Amino acid sequence: MELKTVIEQRKTIKAFNPTVKISREELQEMLMLAQLAPSKANLQPWRFVVVDDEALKKELSTQVAFNGPPCETASVVVVVLADLHYEKLLDDLVDQSIEKGCLHQDFRDRKIDFLLGLHQQLTELDIRDQVLIDSSLSAMQLMLIAKDKGYDTHAIGVFNRSAVVNLLDIDNNRYLPVMLLAIGRAANPPLLSCRLGLEYTVSWNNGRGFKK
Repeated sequence: MELKTVIEQRKTIKAFNPTVKISREELQEMLMLAQLAPSKANLQPWRFVVVDDEALKKELSTQVAFNGPPCETASVVVVVLADLHYEKLLDDLVDQSIEKGCLHQDFRDRKIDFLLGLHQQLTELDIRDQVLIDSSLSAMQLMLIAKDKGYDTHAIGVFNRSAVVNLLDIDNNRYLPVMLLAIGRAANPPLLSCRLGLEYTVSWNNGRGFKK
């Protein structure tokens, strides 16, 4: 599918066909591609809890306000998290970069010192903002990848965060829940939606050109 078509056809789905299953192998491929999203200093703070257990999906569906049907009927629900303590993975990140030929062994310690120094300059709010941005980029990429493979998605931002992290045994001091992403095949055609024209959303060379 052409990228333009994927973007145009990606829509929020209200209910999925509950008989459609997605294999873990295919999900792993989709997640690997999602991880090619941009990331500040290549720190990759996104984390994914993949829920394919039917009983767990049903429990999750009670914690998502009015988004219960897509959550319960989806083939899988991906909980997108942002790692507030991504610095704990710096050694592994750099070592994998060396292993894959992205960094020379001689620069290992220098690279780790640079990334750690960059991290230590940030406030807690700076870190929160950045990991949210990066994790959201990976989630958007995952939605487009799913559509390209013939699946549909529903991004859920309104949910009981404390209940979800407790249900899935997520460390809420380290991981920040960003969204739930329900993935499956639509049971019904998506509702039509429209977007504002560029005159409302784009201004050239200054911020005074927006309509209204």
